[in-house]
Amino acid sequence: MDAESTPEALRAALGWRDSLAQQVTEDEVAARWVPARVCRVQARRCRVWRTDGPSGQPPVEQNLAVALFGEAGLPAVGDWVLVDPEAVARPRRLECFSVLTRRAPGSRVADQVLAANVDTLLVVTACNQEFSVGRIERYLALAAGAGDTTEPIRSVVVLTKSDLTDDVQDYVEQTRALGEGMQRSLRIEVMDARDPQQVARLTDLCGPGQTVAALGSSGVGKSTLINAISDAQQKTGAVRGDDNKGKHTTTSRSLHRLRAGGVVVDLPGIRELQLAADGGGLDVAFAEAAEVALQCRFRNCGHNGEPGCAVAAALADGTLDAQRWERYRKLRDEQAAYDLQKARRGRGRRR
Repeated sequence: MDAESTPEALRAALGWRDSLAQQVTEDEVAARWVPARVCRVQARRCRVWRTDGPSGQPPVEQNLAVALFGEAGLPAVGDWVLVDPEAVARPRRLECFSVLTRRAPGSRVADQVLAANVDTLLVVTACNQEFSVGRIERYLALAAGAGDTTEPIRSVVVLTKSDLTDDVQDYVEQTRALGEGMQRSLRIEVMDARDPQQVARLTDLCGPGQTVAALGSSGVGKSTLINAISDAQQKTGAVRGDDNKGKHTTTSRSLHRLRAGGVVVDLPGIRELQLAADGGGLDVAFAEAAEVALQCRFRNCGHNGEPGCAVAAALADGTLDAQRWERYRKLRDEQAAYDLQKARRGRGRRR
């Protein structure tokens, strides 16, 4: 990969854009504060790529301690920060145009940022027992609620390990049905991630200035895919012979340079994905279900067969798929319960 010819070109390739540049104050410009992108996060520090190195050279890496960010806490992979070249003032994190956020694993009532400033989410799943319609729906809802109206995140479902099944079309059709429910076209790519020609179909998403995130369960071939499109050298696990599953290999969040010029966020395999506070993503991922629910006669309809319930009518005549409705209702109830927990926790802290 050829290094960018100037610091400005390098900065642009790493994802710098007008919405970020507009946040830099005149004083910071005059003091030549340096934009840097977070490329790795650890317990008490993060590593950033600075964009003020010699022309034609790769980004300079620097470690920043969590204590430098004060109450704001440690930034996430993909965040942009401004660094004082004199190392006197604390670095400042810039506001993101998109944030992939889930509920923190376990029993904690807290959000966990997976990645920031993402343009495209690759939802990676395999054509084997790991394939789950419900899991893909969660990923699509996560992405739909992560961006804003001016810079929404694109979602692309990548079906890997296509060489291990004789019925690829069945996986494609099940996935395509999710796009129809979203009432929008859903891009689907089917591939053996070890084949460079097949992986090359993702090149248009990976050019300079683009940030891609890859998300999926452990063992679906995500690390193999990341290695194929980037300079990452993630370890890949051998496929188990009894169920065609791979092994969990990625252990931390990290940013890597894409061969096509952009960057990719590699995330550990997700064992548990619960949606964070409602950002509208659920109603986008289940657009047809949300639209039917709005047609009910009463605003507070419980959708349990009440008179005038549009959902009950749609389920009865087959307009609305019963299984998909149940998954939507489960996620909606899960999200509402989490929102209530957060509200109660907030009231308790104010006392």
